Formats: sequence, C-alpha cells, structure tokens
Amino acid sequence: MRKIILAIVTMTLFAYSGNAQIKKGSVFLGGDISGSSQKTKSGDITTNKQNGINISPVFGKAIKENLVLGVNAGFSIYDNEYSANYWDENTSSYNAGIFVRKYKNFASSGFYLFVQGGLGGTYYNRKFKDSSPVNSDETKRVTIGVNVYPGISYAVSKKLHLETGFNNLLSLNYFNEKRETGSPVTTAKTNGFNIASSLNNASYLYVGFRLLIGK
Repeated sequence: MRKIILAIVTMTLFAYSGNAQIKKGSVFLGGDISGSSQKTKSGDITTNKQNGINISPVFGKAIKENLVLGVNAGFSIYDNEYSANYWDENTSSYNAGIFVRKYKNFASSGFYLFVQGGLGGTYYNRKFKDSSPVNSDETKRVTIGVNVYPGISYAVSKKLHLETGFNNLLSLNYFNEKRETGSPVTTAKTNGFNIASSLNNASYLYVGFRLLIGK
C-alpha cells in the first residue's frame, strides 16, 4: 500500500506546476542532528549504558531554477557498555559526498516533490572488547557509493522547508573491510559490491529541515 501511495503522489506532483519556484542562486542550508542516552539499572547497580550522537550538515546552491547542487558531511558516535558482563562496544562513522536535487512544485500549495542523487564515501570503525582478550573484535570499513531517493518538502515560509523522504531508497556501493579478532590477532579482509533498496524499511524514513536563502 505504501508503494502505491508513494507512486500516486509522485505522478500527481509531477503533473502540476506553479509559480513557487526555487530561484537560481538561492543558498541551500540544512542538516540533521540526533542523540540518545539510556541507562538500565538492576537495583542500585547500572548494568547497561548507551549513548549516541549523529550530526549531518548540508550546503548547496541552486544552479538552475528548482535544481540544487551541494555537498554533505557528517559523523556519528555510539557507545554501548554492559558492566554486568564487562564488555564495551564503540562505533564511529564519518562521511562526505556531493549531491544533485531536483524539485517540482505542486501548484502554489507550498508542497514540492524532489528526487536526490548523490555520490559519497563513508569510513566506519567498530571496536568490541570484554574481560577476555580472546573476544576482542575491531572492524574498519571504507565504502564508496551512489544513491537515489525521493521525498516531499513543504515550504513553511519562503526560507524554511520541512521535508521527509526515504534515505537511500536505491544504493550501489563498493566496500573494503578489515576485521581483527582475538589474541593472538586474526585478520580477515573483505571487499565487494552491494546493491540495496530501503523502501520496505521504515527506519530509513527521515524528517528534516532545509533553509533556502534567496539572492
């Protein structure tokens, strides 16, 4: 049903046009930020701590009417510690890329449909350790890929847009991974390609904002 609704909205929006265009030369700013902190206690003893933060700024410029060229970057850090079992997991990732976004306005309602395509790279690092060196585990991965996804934006004002969409609806990636485990250390290296779609995964549906500053 969700696929059918998205297809109908897409066709409907592209069937209309209006005067609320994103003008050439407009500056495109925005980003996403999220964080979490959680503790689990058993009596007076804290058995589990989880903390994470994700920041993803975006900058672009309209090179033509309703066409934005931009760059994006970001990082995320996550820590998961179990004191009862004496183990700790840390993950971090850093990414950067370029993108092109095409808008199509829906008459003069303030709604836009957009399609965004991008090229980017990500560095990912995960470390796991506990009281036994034999169980230590570290994974490093570099990924380079292209992705495409659609979304809907609403102009709250001339400068502020709220938006939602399916991140990485379709993506093609090359990855190179190195994993070191145990003591003495055993090393495994993996590389390859993967193609993925996230339409059936609601966790890839995001909500964000964008600022459009006209000339």
